Amino acid sequence: MKRKLMVTVLAATLAFGLVACGNAAGGETAPEEAAAEESAPAGEETPAEEAPAKEEAEPAAEEGKTLKVAYIPNSMSNEMNAYGYKIMEEHQGDYNMEVTAFDGQYDSQTETAAITNCIGQGYDALILCPSDINAVIPSVMQAKEAGIIVAMYSADLPEEYREYRDIFVGVDDTEAGKNAAKAFIDQFPDGAKVIEVGGTAGTDAQIRRHDGFNAGLEGSNIEVLDYQATDSWSSNETMAITEDMIVKYGDEIQGIFCHWDGGATGCIEALKNAGIEGTYIVAIDGSRSGFDQVKDGTQNVCISQNVVNISLKALEVIRNAADGKNFEAENYVPLDMVTSDNVEELPYPEW
Repeated sequence: MKRKLMVTVLAATLAFGLVACGNAAGGETAPEEAAAEESAPAGEETPAEEAPAKEEAEPAAEEGKTLKVAYIPNSMSNEMNAYGYKIMEEHQGDYNMEVTAFDGQYDSQTETAAITNCIGQGYDALILCPSDINAVIPSVMQAKEAGIIVAMYSADLPEEYREYRDIFVGVDDTEAGKNAAKAFIDQFPDGAKVIEVGGTAGTDAQIRRHDGFNAGLEGSNIEVLDYQATDSWSSNETMAITEDMIVKYGDEIQGIFCHWDGGATGCIEALKNAGIEGTYIVAIDGSRSGFDQVKDGTQNVCISQNVVNISLKALEVIRNAADGKNFEAENYVPLDMVTSDNVEELPYPEW
């Protein structure tokens, strides 16, 4: 099947009145529209490992029918998102689905408009990885009200709004941050000074990786000299941030935690330009750049997520939900710790 890549910029207004959110990346406060529709906050979440499968779910569509599924990532220019869609395209027939991609263009208004448009076009399911997890809440609530299956892909809604999504599939980014902290503690048992360079401010991955990293460092002798998130997942930004921190802290910096492998490329370039060697670098994702940097010794640890498994799990769980079968609401795919000791043994990533 030919790839269908649609960039949706039409903001359709539903009959019951959807108020579109602004595109302020990094906003931590949920939209007032969402808060007004929620009569009371959700209760305490049951831990994922203890959450039972949903039983006797009501079919969202006629069992076995071809499902019309929309994949709306923050940007199709992101290699991980593009590769995820490639996997979905290759396997959509196995789950009797037709998956169409809508490019979010790193713009929350565009993403919200895409969700709204898909509601109007009668899609059966949405796979969402938004730029701003708060900005999409009103449109996600409308999709849920319309009976559409909502699957969050690698980025989850804020805890108090998770009742409006049916499924989460991805890695535990909080755990990934904790694994990064452990890598520094293991490398520097007597303590060290490090900096943290974050992903796009306000995204689910940035928030969770940062929180997990700091939680993992509690009680250790690792000191974080400085932290700055980026405006977008850009290696040019991480290079500029690292250059500024080198000017500020110089040879005090013994390690760098970057939220993603491609961003670590910018950190490495900044160190190279400054003539600095031996800085311990840890990053998350498991992309080609991460594996290559571990191989050439410029990155010490790559905390890897399996995009193939995440994408296939999303299709599998959506199919089960649509057919009224049992399914898990929260689906965490295990992480791999990639180092020089095992990088040659693990499958080389395709993104």
